[in-house]
Amino acid sequence: MEGGLRERKKQKTREEISAAAMALFRERGFDAVTVAEIARAAEVSEKTVFNYFPAKEDLVAHRGAELTKALIDAVREQPPGVSVIVPFRQMTEALLDAVEREPVESIVAVPRLVMGSQTLRQRLYLGWEEEAAALAPVIAERAGLEPDDFVGAMMARVLSWTHRLIFRAAFTRLLAGEDQVDVAAALRIEAARAYDRLERGFG
Repeated sequence: MEGGLRERKKQKTREEISAAAMALFRERGFDAVTVAEIARAAEVSEKTVFNYFPAKEDLVAHRGAELTKALIDAVREQPPGVSVIVPFRQMTEALLDAVEREPVESIVAVPRLVMGSQTLRQRLYLGWEEEAAALAPVIAERAGLEPDDFVGAMMARVLSWTHRLIFRAAFTRLLAGEDQVDVAAALRIEAARAYDRLERGFG
């Protein structure tokens, strides 16, 4: 019971720091905000900020790491005989549900920050490689391959980039002012085409 309460308090602190950081980043841009300012806004020490987020970039990039972990868990938990593509397709469908229903700003906030910061772009590229390195052996195992098999590494990158391209198209069109319902509907068609083609190829 006590351990559960401690974990909830830690999660609450983590969320409060993240929310304070994102509010400042949206207002002034990522590069213009210091960790000291984030700490003051969240009413914690700088040391506490770094305890939860080892680098300033992690205040933005941690969302990607959380999604990668959830995706790896989903791939591992698929029943035998179910395509490894299914979790990626489901992830993209969930994204497009959000594109259709969530406030536009909540979808474009992080891409807008990344577009305005070379530091964040570099961290994003590193994160993509970390994601591929984590996914590749899991996908290889599901496909009956050795963990370091080249085909597993290729599949991980193709599937990740299929989702990433849909996301990129979504926020680009939303930033251009297109209606979010129309954007979601159009990209559902494109996502289905892409994943159907991959099903045939990987099958």
